[in-house]
Amino acid sequence: MSKKFLLISQVFYPDQVSTANLFTGLCALLAEENIEVEVWSAHPSYTNFIRQPRRVLYKGINIIYLPSTNIDKNSLAGKSINILTFMISASLKLLFSKEKTPVWALTNPPFLGILLSHICSLKKRKFIYVLLDIFPEGLVRLGKVSGENIFIKLWQRLFILALKKSEIIIVIGRDTKQFVVNLCPECQDRIEYIPHWQDDDLIFPVDFDKNNFVIERGLKESFVVQYSGNIGIWNEVRTMGRAVKKNIENVFFIFVGEGIRKPELLSEFEIKDQKNVMMLPFQNNIDFNNIMAASHVHLVTLKQGLEGMAVPCKIYGILAAGRPVIALVPANSEIAYLVREENCGLVVNPDDLDGLINAISFLKDNDDLRRQMGQNGRKAFEKKYTARIAAKEYKKILDNVT
Repeated sequence: MSKKFLLISQVFYPDQVSTANLFTGLCALLAEENIEVEVWSAHPSYTNFIRQPRRVLYKGINIIYLPSTNIDKNSLAGKSINILTFMISASLKLLFSKEKTPVWALTNPPFLGILLSHICSLKKRKFIYVLLDIFPEGLVRLGKVSGENIFIKLWQRLFILALKKSEIIIVIGRDTKQFVVNLCPECQDRIEYIPHWQDDDLIFPVDFDKNNFVIERGLKESFVVQYSGNIGIWNEVRTMGRAVKKNIENVFFIFVGEGIRKPELLSEFEIKDQKNVMMLPFQNNIDFNNIMAASHVHLVTLKQGLEGMAVPCKIYGILAAGRPVIALVPANSEIAYLVREENCGLVVNPDDLDGLINAISFLKDNDDLRRQMGQNGRKAFEKKYTARIAAKEYKKILDNVT
């Protein structure tokens, strides 16, 4: 009898955003290993809004779409309703399930893993907690809420209880691992560090000058700096926006994606007056690689003070594309560790506008070094961060908890 991998994730195929892509690819690889893979997901609401059948078989993955709304997630009210309806459906299904298969769940949306961990404890089912973004501590550090708020204190206690109830805790950053150890010392022996990954069939190096997107958009004579991915609460966006406004000579910016802080980015410059910037929505997988490769350097950002709270997974796609990175991140964050260890880019303080401009100018003026950094990133990707490497690590855990 084959092992069973049961993942509960709000975002999954056919949505084509980072978490959906990553875990769809991971699950497909596990299915290739004669593992029975089942995913409970919400109806898509990011890049696809077509309601799905109740059950779909995709690349060996049994996907069950639970009753849920799929309002455009760019509406805060709609996003909240989507989360709530999925949480209710997932909780009820788990509560009435008679299976004993271990349950794997993510920290996004924030309350889902907490709720599922307690249901698993009640049902005597093993629970594996995959920590992507950290709540509520991240919101406290952002200044969005007070750590003294009674609700926030209760939320934090419930999160710690969820950690204690977890059979295994998977973290995607060494900074996150240290945070969890400090928060819950008794959990230390159950923490596994497995960095995020990227599909090497989805993203791979493409020569800039031969890139169809570059040719079609007339970018061959420009030095292109790109930010691709969610423009969310963890990201430092003002520094990027101010860099656009500086009109650095012969530098062109491309921003790909959407998110709650996109208006904040746009507020730093007048889009109608800027000739050095292009704004694109989330892209489908077919076009994504050419757009990723339509750059000389990529940006990754994380607001100051948020080390341990999130690891922007876009870094692994950048490595896969063979492009260097300018990381606007805290010095003691996972991204900073990676960039310095692999010599695949430059680390700049998130608030340092002059530092960002100098980093862009430096890489623009040093072709050989820039290309070497991109090659270093690609080598690191092939050695450590492919989807197949991640699947092997997940399979090891599955073997030990089943």
